[in-house]
Amino acid sequence: MIDLKLAVSALIETVNRHQLNFETSQRNFERLYTEIRDLRTDTRTIQAEIRDIQTDIRGLQTENRRILDILQHREDQNGDR
Repeated sequence: MIDLKLAVSALIETVNRHQLNFETSQRNFERLYTEIRDLRTDTRTIQAEIRDIQTDIRGLQTENRRILDILQHREDQNGDR
């Protein structure tokens, strides 16, 4: 009878340890999931900012070409005189 009580006690202790390990793993998983979700959100934000910067750069390139064309046209006009 004593051996049975010791075996049950050891089994209960093992189950308790496994439960604690499971709860710890679950908390770690939830933190990891939150970090991944936040990282995905940050990545989307950065991608949107990069697209905005690319659009600004294209606009500046277009404006620079327009200004260059105007300046070259003025040089051509001044050279013809």
